[in-house]
Amino acid sequence: MVITKEEKQNILDFFSACNEMIEGRFLLSDTKVSNILKCVVNSSILYDLYAKCTKGFKFSNVLEASRADNPENGGFFTLIDGDKNIVAFVTCFLLEVDKKNINLQAFIQENFFNTDGYNISYNNFALTVLVAYKNAVKRLLGIDEQANAVDYEGEAEEMALGEEEEKIESDEETKISFANLLMNINELQNIINDDYKIKYSEKEELLIVLKALHRAVQMEELLIINALLVPLEHTLVKNKKCKNTYEQIKILIASIYF
Repeated sequence: MVITKEEKQNILDFFSACNEMIEGRFLLSDTKVSNILKCVVNSSILYDLYAKCTKGFKFSNVLEASRADNPENGGFFTLIDGDKNIVAFVTCFLLEVDKKNINLQAFIQENFFNTDGYNISYNNFALTVLVAYKNAVKRLLGIDEQANAVDYEGEAEEMALGEEEEKIESDEETKISFANLLMNINELQNIINDDYKIKYSEKEELLIVLKALHRAVQMEELLIINALLVPLEHTLVKNKKCKNTYEQIKILIASIYF
């Protein structure tokens, strides 16, 4: 993988933002979360990594399975195994915190509580989640924290990041909307896959369209994205399981336009 001088700086900024949140405390955590996400969307390499890792990833299911109150976890938060899964989970988690769908302080208290105080609880969260996230990114990209190539001797999962697509220039807010779109498209694919009431032929057609939509979002092709909503509209607005996620996708697309 060839990393340009500009991309190297973007990656260095990402690791710096992660370290700032890891080494800090809860104070200004909203800003720190936002800074990490901005670094992801500013880097074509990190953004492409996020898109590939989250394809088919079931964030809500993994979140519920990871929580400390899951009977199988013995009262402890359990981070999912696998570098690709860790990158998918933590990036989606940060997006949910950024959107205020997850209250970070409450989440830490519920999953990393320590009787010695909140700062220790936060430190447990940072070591368990954020350090693992940073290390997973390094292994998947085959780099160290200075963005230099490293041979992890087979420890890393193989990630073929391919050639960069030509993308339109977008501001940070728009990039984050695209990242949220990818997460919601993945969620919708999972809902459709699991819905036994949808006929097989109809399910196959819907998943083909959603696969094309996922690709169009990666390429940031707004006209194609908008066009692909047409074959989805009639079916999904009438499906109770799909409706909320589909409506969220439309809202995100509208926010990009306006």
